Amino acid sequence: MNLLRFGFDQVSRLGLCLLLIAIAAGCSGADDEENVPSADAPAQRAPAGASLLPAGAVDGGSLSPRALARAFSELKVDGVGVELLDQGGEPVLLVRVAIDAMEPVLIGGRPGGVTAADALREAQVVVGSGFVSHVSSLSPVGLLQIDGEMLSEMQPYGYTRVLGLRSDSLGVLGHREFHRGMYPSAVQLGPGIVEQGLLDISERDLTRPRYLRAFIATCGRTALAGVTLRPAHLHTLGKRLIEHFRGAGLVCDEVVNLAGDREAVLAMAAEDGERFAYFGHPHKAKATLIGFRRRV
Repeated sequence: MNLLRFGFDQVSRLGLCLLLIAIAAGCSGADDEENVPSADAPAQRAPAGASLLPAGAVDGGSLSPRALARAFSELKVDGVGVELLDQGGEPVLLVRVAIDAMEPVLIGGRPGGVTAADALREAQVVVGSGFVSHVSSLSPVGLLQIDGEMLSEMQPYGYTRVLGLRSDSLGVLGHREFHRGMYPSAVQLGPGIVEQGLLDISERDLTRPRYLRAFIATCGRTALAGVTLRPAHLHTLGKRLIEHFRGAGLVCDEVVNLAGDREAVLAMAAEDGERFAYFGHPHKAKATLIGFRRRV
């Protein structure tokens, strides 16, 4: 009888162990499913690398922030400088452009859109993009005017800033202040991260998801084109940029947010047009890109 009871006890223990293992495996599987990001979740990273032009299949690049900053710097474009803000775990890549050497241009408004790799045939530096109604759509949301031609009308709500471009300058203003004759090219963007030199993003932004960000800063005769290399809040980005401006002796009155997440891209080509460096998807079409090209 004792032997029989021992056998049943062993079987019971074995059954209990198997049940616990099955439960654990089931829980693990559920966790794995929950940990798989959905297609709508914010992108956590983007391609980053360097390649030859004309561009080949380069979307798999994965350079570290410091290696990427070196790749941009090694292109040695006159009138252009490269800086990496690498504190706090949210690195930011900045391309500083001298407006006296580079002409700002708005590239886009074409059937099928424009890719960063293609835009580098027209400009040495490109950053973007403009906002669209859906990620898979190339229909611009809000104002898009290129070389005097109105391609999309102003949207009266939502994106509150306009980036205007002319051959000798670029500027940022409120969307209600814009009228057609102010700039030959203009695109509606937003929000304003820095307005009139002051942070214009409230701390409520810190409760929202982080995204990859692309932006433009206007600093007198200097423009900064930038991207965050990790997802970031606009509030945090704005504070870091203001600190950087002060430390670098820059007087930057406006910083405006471009479309981010999977739409964020920054690319630069060498003077010889044979090499380029990029962050973001250089072969994915965008509705618009902001470019800076050599003055002639």
